[in-house]
Amino acid sequence: MKIITQRNIFIITLIILITAVFVIGVIFTHHTFTVRFPGGNDSLPRYVAARSWLFEGLSPYSDEVTARAQKMVYGRLAKPDEDRQRFAYPFYTIFFYIPLAFFTWDWAQAIGIVTLEFAMILIAVFSMRLYRWSPPPLILGTTLLWATIWYHAVRTIIVVQFAGIAALLIVASLWAIKEKREILGGITLALASAKPQMLFLLLPLIGIWSIFARRWRLTLSLSITMSILLASSFFFLPGWVSAMQIQIADYTNYTHIGSPLNILTTIVFPKLGSNAEAGLISILLVWLLWEWWQVKDDQESRHLDWTIALTLIITNLVVTRTATTNYIMMLPALFLIFKTSVEQFGPKANLWIVITQLVLVIGIWALFAFTVQGRDEQWPVYLPLPFGLLTAMIFFRPKRNGQNIIHSIGTH
Repeated sequence: MKIITQRNIFIITLIILITAVFVIGVIFTHHTFTVRFPGGNDSLPRYVAARSWLFEGLSPYSDEVTARAQKMVYGRLAKPDEDRQRFAYPFYTIFFYIPLAFFTWDWAQAIGIVTLEFAMILIAVFSMRLYRWSPPPLILGTTLLWATIWYHAVRTIIVVQFAGIAALLIVASLWAIKEKREILGGITLALASAKPQMLFLLLPLIGIWSIFARRWRLTLSLSITMSILLASSFFFLPGWVSAMQIQIADYTNYTHIGSPLNILTTIVFPKLGSNAEAGLISILLVWLLWEWWQVKDDQESRHLDWTIALTLIITNLVVTRTATTNYIMMLPALFLIFKTSVEQFGPKANLWIVITQLVLVIGIWALFAFTVQGRDEQWPVYLPLPFGLLTAMIFFRPKRNGQNIIHSIGTH
């Protein structure tokens, strides 16, 4: 009984400490940053939509709500070549923004920034727990620091991009599924679908795998949660699907950077063209489906871990429109490579892990600095991480004997 009491005291103390740090962080961020430098434009349209729907009953997809968001961002209506600042998300995304709707935007922005700072650390922690990677204290410290300061994390935080929350939900769901916490895994994976471009491959593939693997509690949890999200959306706004489709169809008219494969075949090697892009997408999707078929019955295996991580990478390579903020979801793939490297090469791999982190943090920031035009990132920033990870994953693909290409090379 004494042990339980001490544990409860520890948990309560930890909760109070984390809450205090969060509140202090929000106040500090508000007074030093958001009240002076309004921004967070990636979440502002969702914030405006949440307030308009909650307090006035307006459709988040309406022209009036869109105009309000444009005036908050630009001080006027958007020009034809500018971001329209549309809601453009599933209706149930609005539920995530309702807590922020009770604050003015400067405070909501501060809350969003600090929440995402916490999210970046939690994504790293869940990714390590997912693969049961326990690095030495020094490597752990540098990894957690790196996870908050590399380009893709900082950009996600500064623009208050919902992708950070979706990535956290994805990684948390994968950890829960790995630990056989089926109900939690299904709920968190379904909630992450509020950012569908990050889940359009993983969600159905996990759902189908759960049936083959007879993980019925996961199947049920995922199905029920998705049903609740969709049913509540239709209840509050019956025509939300068609309204969202209209906004999504218009999205490509004012966004000019496509997927990494699109960049590769139309900008880097323009002679390849759209046919080559379609061919590469088909190859990657067929390959991914074949890998999933190999692990369809696996309850837990390195090959299953690898296949799920590969899914996160291919998602960002083939989606029609991606964003570098979405790349946070690929962190588990990188950590799987780190874990496999330590298993293969021992403690000396830790040096290469630190070097890799330095290359990623310095290299991508430098690439952004040299190519940025105004405030807009350019296409070169989209390429290093997904293609680098895809290459590494090919080399670290586990064989049926538990080895990989790197191991095979090292034993000959």
